[in-house]
Amino acid sequence: MQPEWKPTSSAHTLRKRAEIIRSIREWFYARDILEVETPQLSSGATTDPHIDSFQINSRVLRTSSEFHQKRLLAAGIGDNYELGRVFRIDESGRYHNPEFTMLEWYRLGIDHHQLIKEVEVLLCHLHGEDFPGFSKVSFRELWKNVAGIDIATCSVAALKACITDQGVEVPLQTHELDELLDLGMATFIAQSFAKEAYTCVYQYPASQASLARIDQTDTEFPSACRFEVFYGQVELANGYYELTDGAEQAERFKADNRKRHEMGKPPMPVDYRLVAALEHGLPECSGVALGVDRLMLVLLKELQSIEQTMSFGWKLA
Repeated sequence: MQPEWKPTSSAHTLRKRAEIIRSIREWFYARDILEVETPQLSSGATTDPHIDSFQINSRVLRTSSEFHQKRLLAAGIGDNYELGRVFRIDESGRYHNPEFTMLEWYRLGIDHHQLIKEVEVLLCHLHGEDFPGFSKVSFRELWKNVAGIDIATCSVAALKACITDQGVEVPLQTHELDELLDLGMATFIAQSFAKEAYTCVYQYPASQASLARIDQTDTEFPSACRFEVFYGQVELANGYYELTDGAEQAERFKADNRKRHEMGKPPMPVDYRLVAALEHGLPECSGVALGVDRLMLVLLKELQSIEQTMSFGWKLA
């Protein structure tokens, strides 16, 4: 019996995909943002406890082009973008493929609010006259609106009770505030988003800053200068007003690896080349990564799963 060999995408879809990719490149070219190519195999890796990397001998397949693009910024390259393949260990499914295409770009001299507007402009360009709408809400305001709770002042017990009241079962081992916030977002909070429009959530808790700087303006609720863009309940993009402090970034990497250890995961090799680039001097900038294959599902509404947006999905690769 012959193995299954045919593409997971149709010829029509692959042509439409090519048109969209070309339109993305034209949009960046018109703004004089340089297209770059960076290594897919690296000696450093993301330490994010919730992202797992493929390892090949002494190298790691990248989960993002972020670290290398920031090194280019520190070297004086200026505004740049990359449209390329990234890799994350994950189950394949409607919105997941372990190998996928990421669009990532960095802009000098702007904050995350200005970058949010730029993301909206790009999406509007790709939709044309059929743009479905784009709204913004802060993370704190979102929880107030949907759950009636102020995450800046509530206790872990109160948050757990709030989530339980929504009919969500909280695992017994879930005791940390961030774990509960993630659970609430993944279950009932995201269900409040408009089903056929874009929603941008910004100003996440400072504890979820990752590679973003922290805004201390509100002493009651220090927040990460970070945002995520969703279409319906599906996350499409994650962006930061970038942290430029090398020592602080190194401490966050170490904290991530400690968290990985607590979760029973192996530590990941810290990218000290990125730390050195930050110490040399990363210019003020903001950056965002956008999942292109998920975006294809939004733009090509006749498709039902991410594997239909690519020539060969994970099972037939």
